[in-house]
Amino acid sequence: MTILSALLALAAVAMMATLGVLAVRRDRDIRHNAPGATMRGTTVQGHAGEPSTPPAVR
Repeated sequence: MTILSALLALAAVAMMATLGVLAVRRDRDIRHNAPGATMRGTTVQGHAGEPSTPPAVR
C-alpha cells in the first residue's frame, strides 16, 4: 500500500508541474498575441515616450 501511495503522490506532483508549465506557456502566448503588442523597447500602447491617444469614439 505504501508503494501505491508513493506512486499516487508522484503522479500528483508530475500533474501539478505539467499544469504549471502549461499555464506559463499559455500566459506567454496570450501576451505575445495580444492586440497592439510590439517588440523592441516599445510599450503596448505605442512607442516609448509618445503619449498614447485614445481611439476615436463613434
